[in-house]
Amino acid sequence: MHSHREYFYPKKGNATMQKARTSTLLSLAFAALSLGMLNSASANTTLHSAPTEKGYELYPAHAQPGKSRAQVQAETAEALQKRGLNALRSSNYPPMPESSASSKTRQQVVDEYSRETPAERKARLQMFRG
Repeated sequence: MHSHREYFYPKKGNATMQKARTSTLLSLAFAALSLGMLNSASANTTLHSAPTEKGYELYPAHAQPGKSRAQVQAETAEALQKRGLNALRSSNYPPMPESSASSKTRQQVVDEYSRETPAERKARLQMFRG
């Protein structure tokens, strides 16, 4: 049976116990550092954790300045001008990308494919297969 002293202070040469202790200490140090960084990162927000029933406190003075009313109105006017009256409906979000119409007709594309050599065709199909 081991004595109380041997349990807390293992004999020298017990490498496994030493590695486990080092690993545990490093894990605890990393966790403490992470929690410290998490708390400092929240100093820029309006909500801060607090030891209360609610769990947080509100600090409106910490709010970051956003866009001004004039900027938002200008962006809204631009969106309406570009995309029409339906631009601000939730069913149109995110906005559809502007289509890039082809300059070729269907027949021109068919003619291109028909003039393709077997090597060019194989290379094109291989490119789309991945």
